[in-house]
Amino acid sequence: MPDDCYLVGYADDIAAVITARNIDMARRRLTQVMIRTQTWLDSHGLSLAAEKTELILLTRKHIPLEVNMQVHSETIKTTRTLKYLGIRMDNKLTYWAQIQHAAKKSANITMALSKLMANTGGPLASRRKLLMDTTQSVLLYGSEIWADTLNVEHRRKVLAKVQRTAALRVASAYRTVSEPAVLVISGVIPIDLLAKERRQLWLWKKDGIEIHMATRQQARKQTLELWQDRWTRERKGRWTAKLIKEIEKWHSRKHGEAPQPANERHNSVLGLSEAAVD
Repeated sequence: MPDDCYLVGYADDIAAVITARNIDMARRRLTQVMIRTQTWLDSHGLSLAAEKTELILLTRKHIPLEVNMQVHSETIKTTRTLKYLGIRMDNKLTYWAQIQHAAKKSANITMALSKLMANTGGPLASRRKLLMDTTQSVLLYGSEIWADTLNVEHRRKVLAKVQRTAALRVASAYRTVSEPAVLVISGVIPIDLLAKERRQLWLWKKDGIEIHMATRQQARKQTLELWQDRWTRERKGRWTAKLIKEIEKWHSRKHGEAPQPANERHNSVLGLSEAAVD
């Protein structure tokens, strides 16, 4: 590859990463990359699907982000978002498109699962939580890469809203229960802390640290400590905090289920009590 250019390959998906100071230099290097790539493909009896090729400009400069680039005989216009290995990237690498997509997909899954778990009766909280892990798996896909973007509050809230809906079902709680309280009751770790835990494990692995059970336990302990600090400083859910003071003990308990309401009236009373305090 030319200088400041390299390929990232996974199965039949190939990404060419090109660094350039301006658009004209990027065009020249792209042409060089495509010629050399096509030569290799031809020598191995393979072909490039130009109609499936996408281009994106990654920059923080205020320049036109949609420009025409030549790929062999095809003229391709750069896009504002691009999907690679299931991750949606935007021009500024904020991963805002990925967050929105994950939130929408998880919300649909949560809605479908909710039909199986009415607030009155149904599976126990532990089984509800197991089902709702599907939601979190979708929310956290690729979070090793984009976890830091959740430091921006409005991005975190998009994912937290879906997670709260799932947590309400796990705890069989009324919808007015605050997010911090229902996450603690259901034992669901806040989504941004889970994302950062995954990223930390990934960084340790990159540094050559072997990831085994003890390493995962260490990462989880750090996550619970951060959650405890957040819960202690939280203004909402103070009535719940009187009952559940230490998150680690509640989260790691080996027995007991979060109580389910015996009837709809009891469910409403529990929800309104928490809402009134908040």
